[in-house]
Amino acid sequence: MKKILEDGTILLESGGCEFRFQRPRPGVIIIQSSGRDKGQFGTAPFDEMAEDLLRFAPVELFIDAGHVISAIVPVQDAWTEWFSQNRSSLKSVSMLVRSNYMHFTAEVAKLFSRTGELIRVYLDPARFEEAIARAAPGYRLSRSS
Repeated sequence: MKKILEDGTILLESGGCEFRFQRPRPGVIIIQSSGRDKGQFGTAPFDEMAEDLLRFAPVELFIDAGHVISAIVPVQDAWTEWFSQNRSSLKSVSMLVRSNYMHFTAEVAKLFSRTGELIRVYLDPARFEEAIARAAPGYRLSRSS
C-alpha cells in the first residue's frame, strides 16, 4: 500500500516490510527500509524513483537498510540489475547496513552490478549521516523504524 505522509514522505508498506522515500532536495533520494522483503512490492520501489532519475539525473541515492531483516534472492537480484541499468543516472549510492547478512548482500550487489565505486556501503550510522549532510545540508535523518 502506498501512502503520502504529512511531511511528504512516500510510504510503501506490505507484509511486514516498508520503504520510506524522502526527497530533501531535487536529485537526492533517501530511502529507509525495514522488515523482510519477500518481493511483495514488485517494481514499486523502482517505479517510485523513476521520475527523479528522468528529471534530476545524476541522482544521489541514500539507502538506510539498517532495519532490514532479510531480502529474498530475487529481490537482491532486482536491486543489482536496477543499479546496473541505472548507473549512468546515479551520481552515488550510499547504503547503511548493520547486520553481517545485509553487509554481504550489499557487497554482492555492488560487485555484480559492475558499478565500481558508485556504491558505498556504510556500517557506521554517523558516517552515513555525514554523507547525507554533504548532499543535503540542513537535512536530518529521522529514525522511523
